[in-house]
Amino acid sequence: YETLLDRVDQELGKSWAASQSPFFLGTETPTLIDLQFISHIERMEASVIYWKGVKMRGQGRENLDRWLAAFDERESYRATKSDFFTHVMDIPPQYGYAYADGSNPRVRDSVDFIGGGSYNYPKDGARPSTTDMKAASWTLPIPNYDQDSWEPIRPPFHVPEEAARHEAVYELTRNYDDVVKFACRATGDEGRPQYSAPLADPFALANPADREDVDLLFRMAATSLLRGGTLPQFDASQIPRERREALARCVKYVRDRVGVPRDMSFPAAQHFRGHLNHLVGILADPAAQEAAREREALG
Repeated sequence: YETLLDRVDQELGKSWAASQSPFFLGTETPTLIDLQFISHIERMEASVIYWKGVKMRGQGRENLDRWLAAFDERESYRATKSDFFTHVMDIPPQYGYAYADGSNPRVRDSVDFIGGGSYNYPKDGARPSTTDMKAASWTLPIPNYDQDSWEPIRPPFHVPEEAARHEAVYELTRNYDDVVKFACRATGDEGRPQYSAPLADPFALANPADREDVDLLFRMAATSLLRGGTLPQFDASQIPRERREALARCVKYVRDRVGVPRDMSFPAAQHFRGHLNHLVGILADPAAQEAAREREALG
């Protein structure tokens, strides 16, 4: 892998030396070669970070970095670019399941960061489990503005946090009824047939009994996203445990299925995931949330 990337970097260096072009054939704009290659490189970058803990950018391959940055600068490319989580979730059904490098301690960090902790760390290089979607690192404030993070929001994609939050609200509200119904699939019938993609269940049926409470939770998230600075708070300790777990599953169901760029941009998706994950935290452990509120009140 490293050797082949070095060769790619060398080829790109030839066109840069000849014409100061970042693209393969020395042109001002991408050619078919660039367009064919970027779709695979984009998926490769996500995969090697997530499964192997290895970064592609910033590793001394200046020509490859320049080529990737040139694509990032293009609005037409940004409109189609997925985030790493979307890629690593939709790649296995297409290419086969990947396996983590259990010998690399950085893999635990990359899996937790990119997947929001949604998937258990795969033990002994096995496939990850979807049984514990706790999203340990989809937290607020979102960590992706750190350019040294596993998946930074790079300057061409950077928008003010308020704009990202408002985009998330817009995309949520313009399909609001369908999103709430979609969330209620988590407690409904799984439907048949099922697919190998762990997050794909197009024939699942929503449970209408949960709609009213799920609607309230998503309204809380939308209000917080609009206002900024204040996260939704409520006392969940009086809600029976089984009920809290059911509602948490509904919120997680949407949180883990936000697709980039299908549903919204990467910055908006991270804010949306973070706000939904905050609600999951309240439902999962109301005592801890109450203690946190008391600490905050005491300063």
